[in-house]
Amino acid sequence: MKKIIYSLLALAFLSVANAQLDAYPAISYGNYLNRVGKNNLSFIAEKYNVQIADAEVVSQRIFPDPELLFEASDEVFNLELGYNIELGKRSARIKVAKSEAEIERLALEYFFQDLRAEATHAYLEAMKQKELLDVKISSYEYMYQLSQSDSIRFELGEIEENEARQSRVEAISLLNEVYEQEAEYKSALATLSQFMGESIELFYLPAVNWDAFEKEYSLANLIEIAQDNRIDLMAAGKNIELANRQFRLVKAERRPDIGVSVGYERDWKGFWPARDMVKGSVSIPLMFSNINKGQVRAARFAVEKSKAEQADISLMVQTEVAHSYYAYEAAWKQVMQYRAGMLDDSRLLMEGIVYKYTRGETNILEVLITQRTYNEIQEQYLETLKGYASALVDLQRTCGIWDIDF
Repeated sequence: MKKIIYSLLALAFLSVANAQLDAYPAISYGNYLNRVGKNNLSFIAEKYNVQIADAEVVSQRIFPDPELLFEASDEVFNLELGYNIELGKRSARIKVAKSEAEIERLALEYFFQDLRAEATHAYLEAMKQKELLDVKISSYEYMYQLSQSDSIRFELGEIEENEARQSRVEAISLLNEVYEQEAEYKSALATLSQFMGESIELFYLPAVNWDAFEKEYSLANLIEIAQDNRIDLMAAGKNIELANRQFRLVKAERRPDIGVSVGYERDWKGFWPARDMVKGSVSIPLMFSNINKGQVRAARFAVEKSKAEQADISLMVQTEVAHSYYAYEAAWKQVMQYRAGMLDDSRLLMEGIVYKYTRGETNILEVLITQRTYNEIQEQYLETLKGYASALVDLQRTCGIWDIDF
């Protein structure tokens, strides 16, 4: 009787815990991704890099400050205003800063693409954990009913006590798995809250829809799309532009600054000034240091390096797209294996074994083995579904496209 009461209490506690989870608000994938884009704290911090780069462009627009010189003695009063004229350096600095700002914008977009993919992986993980929890709860309830039936059959003398005990132990073991899976599910929900930049005091439940990931692609078409859309490839092109502008800046900085000044001088030689004089000057530094062309050569080599890096990234993009495409194809074939009859066959096998057991034609061990096999196949199917959906996410991220919505 104590065992029966304990089982009933455990079942009641499980129902209450499951009801508490179901009481949390549901969130669609589109709404979830929208919150990630608006509230994710890492993304918000990353946006400041663009603002910093824009501010740097503004800072490069300043002109050199003029210099004011004042000298006075008991006989001479001298006032001069000087200014250095830069020959093309300011415009070169502005162009470099603009290129760096454009690269930062591309980096922000690349960061968001990665964030969007990682957030989607987290959402898929929550979907899988929810389905796994449902599977384990169903398995436990099924085994619980079987153990209750075995207890009655033992009282009636239809089976031995050991068989009734084994079914009861299996039900308790499955209940422990339910508790463990519930913790996994809550952890996945907490991760969703983190991506949305929200406290884990309130969970949001994902909507489950595995049918939205069935898409067909051509590898050649995907490679062509990736060549046009990959952010890192765009950034490589911008790096070439930046290297060229830095090269021009290096050459501009080797030009001399022309110093220009105008002044006024009064020569006091008595109570009245003897003379007033307005004067001007031009200073041109002798750039003997320009004989050393190491900095120019380094800047030129940087341009060539950036071109080589762009070619390497272009080849890497093709390889990554191919790898992701093959992984997506393999995941789809695995899903079709399960849908071709493996799930139905395992379910019918379990039902047949249980039917034979109730008729006394087999023992409880065969029932437990079949039940475990059926549970494992269901769990493997969910893992395969999640792997297939994740492969699609990785494929689209690799190609620089995004049309996932479910």
